[in-house]
Amino acid sequence: MSGRTGRVKALLLTGGLGTRLHSLTATVPMYLAPIAGRPLLDVWLDCLTEAGISEGRISTHALAETVRSYIEHANAQRHIHLYASTELPLLGSAAAFTANADLADDADQVVVISADHFSDIDLRPLIAFHRQHSDPLTMVLFRAPVPHTCGIAEMDGAGRIVSFVEKPECPVSDLTNAGLYVINATAYREIASMGVFDLGLEVLPQFVGRMRGWVWGGCYLNIGTEDGLERAQHEAAMLLPGQSRVGNGTPRPAVFLDRDGTLIEHVHYLSDPAMVSLLPGAALALKRLRRAGFTTVLVTNQSAIGRGMLAVNRLDEIHTELNRQLALQGATIDGIYYCPDAPKTDDRTVVESPDRKPGPGMLLRAAAELNLDLGASWMVGDVISDVLAGLNAGCKSILVQTGPTSQAEAETVAGLAPIAPDLAVSVDLILDNRRARQ
Repeated sequence: MSGRTGRVKALLLTGGLGTRLHSLTATVPMYLAPIAGRPLLDVWLDCLTEAGISEGRISTHALAETVRSYIEHANAQRHIHLYASTELPLLGSAAAFTANADLADDADQVVVISADHFSDIDLRPLIAFHRQHSDPLTMVLFRAPVPHTCGIAEMDGAGRIVSFVEKPECPVSDLTNAGLYVINATAYREIASMGVFDLGLEVLPQFVGRMRGWVWGGCYLNIGTEDGLERAQHEAAMLLPGQSRVGNGTPRPAVFLDRDGTLIEHVHYLSDPAMVSLLPGAALALKRLRRAGFTTVLVTNQSAIGRGMLAVNRLDEIHTELNRQLALQGATIDGIYYCPDAPKTDDRTVVESPDRKPGPGMLLRAAAELNLDLGASWMVGDVISDVLAGLNAGCKSILVQTGPTSQAEAETVAGLAPIAPDLAVSVDLILDNRRARQ
């Protein structure tokens, strides 16, 4: 046993174009795709942080400026410092080592991650395993249902990989390369000096007999297809730490948020994703709430659907754009609920249907599905129907003045709930209230 320790850095390979997910990746890099309301890259940064890794480099190509913006916000909020390495032209998985050869200069090991995967993996036992054997490289393996489409490894009794073939016609096992490695700095430099293109075809076969396999039995999914992304989103709801779900643990407090005029600029009957614009400070407000342990849920009346002015798929595009803008600032929403019903009157104080605010239906449904404590929760919105929806659900409410609130509505609300100039001040009130009650 080697008993190695030392400093660990990370290289996240994110240079792919995501062409099989073009409907999403035309505007959002694949590795920033929303997974349980969070950018996929957030999941990997959580893994690195939990493993005590404080420095990483992201090798990127598609929509590089979007990634740089994400990195800027991540560095401001996390204890890991990230750098971008833009691939121009697009490099292969091995060529990215050459382009980032200096990453190993003051490291003992480098964790290399293909970040177009979703997993609940814990890097800590992986790194500990690597440090206890004498080989320079550890490859994470999982069992694939269709082995001939993957890189397949064969191990001996000591866990050493004795053969590796990329997409073999006759696989000798179902142990599949996960695209995640722990590599000693000397071996990392060796790979960087090869000057080759593809890791699976040109590099890993040269490490046969001097690398170990570490089999992960948990979730490991490639999100490069619509089916893969859908499966990852489903699995994430069940696997990610801190995700609330029915019957799982103690109910959590939530902050329910109206959309237009509260989280984004108010646009009358918003129907174009290009018109989505976050209000100043909104993303930071969401991050503060999540750090404080609140689940964040969007609840929005969408009468344009009931009026025949907006299709549901167009609404989905609007919310995808909203999630994209939040992801760029490292923020997220845990759930989105909408009511398509058109109103029968202009009176925002009348409950015309259970779900349409001021009805509490959306909040009650979210509480049941996300395991929320309504008595410890808040509703924040810019019109009186938002305030009443929260009160009708048993929450506390706050009116924000960033939307088209009338003076008459504000005077009515003043006797029911506090009024704040914006979402940021609302969060101050919510957190101050909790501190006062503790």
